[in-house]
Amino acid sequence: MPYIMPAQRMAFFFSPKAGGTSLRAFLFHVENGMPFRQFMVQGKPMDANALVSNYRFNRTDHAPLADYRRFALLRDPVKRFLSGYSNRVLHYRELSVEAAGKELLQEGLPPDPDLGTFLENYVGYLRCSRPLARHFLKQQKFIGNDPRYFEKIFKLEDLTELTTFVNAACGTKAQMPWLQTGGPKFDFFALEEDLQLQILDICRHDIAFEIFPDYWAPYADLILPDFIASPQALTGTHE
Repeated sequence: MPYIMPAQRMAFFFSPKAGGTSLRAFLFHVENGMPFRQFMVQGKPMDANALVSNYRFNRTDHAPLADYRRFALLRDPVKRFLSGYSNRVLHYRELSVEAAGKELLQEGLPPDPDLGTFLENYVGYLRCSRPLARHFLKQQKFIGNDPRYFEKIFKLEDLTELTTFVNAACGTKAQMPWLQTGGPKFDFFALEEDLQLQILDICRHDIAFEIFPDYWAPYADLILPDFIASPQALTGTHE
């Protein structure tokens, strides 16, 4: 579900690996007048993700939001993909033997894959871990297919705009933290060309490229005229 603020009549939709953890903490600050900090519930640490679980757009009850100001947050799909691999595969090791050993064995895939191995066996790896696969769903799965549903759609790459807009609308001075940073950083343009093409093949149908054409501009020249999408990019749980 989106992060809903009834007093402000606002609802914010977002996707995994697209700034959702930071957004939750920021909106908590807007609502409560104090920064979010991790807390404990029955001995279990609760981070900002515990504030609301964002599930698919088509599973949200939209009727109560009919008179809300609705907003969405999107991220460059390529950067989101690389962040997902870095954070979920390398940092949290969701494809380790400990986390997905049985499923990896069934698929005949090695654990803890490097980026090339992950891309080569992308759909198979997503079948090994439902939590992992969720982080690689296209962003339209979480914000829907119609941008007109929203008053405004923000970019993760310009969180200052979102922060300024919301604070002005709500009369607050909340700050946007930068959370969920675990994992190494990848430079897409430093990768080998075959890896670049595989990533673009997977990401190119993300709605963010339609809403913000400038997201696609840095990658447009990398697609060869005779480049044909592989079946893996067009099927499976990641679509």
